[in-house]
Amino acid sequence: MRDTDVAPKCAAFRETRRDHALAAADYFKIAGGNFEVEMELVTVSDTMMHRPSLVLEGYYSAEASMKLPVKPQPKRGRSAKVRKSSAASTKPPAEQERDALPWPDSTFVPDGDDSEHFQGSHYDFFVDDNIEIIKRIPEILPNVLVQTGYGEVYKSSKVIPGDWPIGFQLVWPIRNHGLALILSIEKEANNIASLFPFFHSVSQHAMTLREVRVWKGGLEAQITATLGDGEVTFFDTQYLINRAWYEADKNYEFILSGIAYTARPAANQKIKIDPDVVKKANQRMKELKEEEGFEAYEMSDTLTLEGAAILLPISKWDADDYNFHAPVKSVKEFKDWLGQDGWQVRATVMRRLDGGDDEDIDLDIIITRRVWLDKAPPQVGQDIEGNLWLQGYLWRHLE
Repeated sequence: MRDTDVAPKCAAFRETRRDHALAAADYFKIAGGNFEVEMELVTVSDTMMHRPSLVLEGYYSAEASMKLPVKPQPKRGRSAKVRKSSAASTKPPAEQERDALPWPDSTFVPDGDDSEHFQGSHYDFFVDDNIEIIKRIPEILPNVLVQTGYGEVYKSSKVIPGDWPIGFQLVWPIRNHGLALILSIEKEANNIASLFPFFHSVSQHAMTLREVRVWKGGLEAQITATLGDGEVTFFDTQYLINRAWYEADKNYEFILSGIAYTARPAANQKIKIDPDVVKKANQRMKELKEEEGFEAYEMSDTLTLEGAAILLPISKWDADDYNFHAPVKSVKEFKDWLGQDGWQVRATVMRRLDGGDDEDIDLDIIITRRVWLDKAPPQVGQDIEGNLWLQGYLWRHLE
């Protein structure tokens, strides 16, 4: 992410008013703003232009947006995408080929040889150097707990292949937030394969699973699943416990949390629209009023991000890393999460295309004091922005 050289980019916008598409204004050429094309579809805000949902189409990169002063991240994963999910969508050829395969090959995809993931960067929420966490392992190990989850209580009818790596998960200090340790079971000894922070919120979402991308070593994975009218990728904090339950195109409820790398009160960004485009759009809206009888309104030549609900993947970071701009619904303070105090912030990061307050897609964003770039704490009704690591775990199987 960069906070310099943010050149104005062109993007294509289409405004929809419920079921009424503005045919003559299918694409608004925006002459400014900070969003560079890299994403397939994201629902932004009902309140942009004080009109119903604004849909950004094309590809949008979040690499240059927000302009937050963050440290360079040594993260290089596969490119993140938020993809439109609808009955009319055509799956990529690779997914179509997997559909014909038996389980587990239909669902589980091994990481490519060039894929890299850096759990160490997730300690920036707490400390300057992750060695500070590693040094504490000797004192942590005697007090760990075995993590529990859906897959322990409810046994799947499927059995994982015998040649899959075997491991188990320990947590400290408690089971709903803290530090997770993944141990691999080897012939000679059990080895620590991974360490990562986790925070189990109550942000529950019905989702359709698309794929499980298994990391090298076979003990960790990222899940891609539908969220609202799009798809997201998140790190599975209980993969070893629940992997036997996962099957592509099946429905589940997952608990999601966004752990903020940085966050701050949102700047009131404004985007100017080409006056000729505005004129043509307003003319077409008048024609649609006469033809279809729906209420017309005058389009402004300025878009504002006030009240916008945005979740954008970050180019060249990992697939589960996102930029966000979100109005805050609730704030709950927490104490001593691996030595850091902070806030559990419920905020709207997406909206469904058919609109309505009950269609908001809300996410619990976990913000430590260390990463909050303001003196006053987050407030209800405030817009906040930043970047986050999206993680989650299986709550229940819906079929």
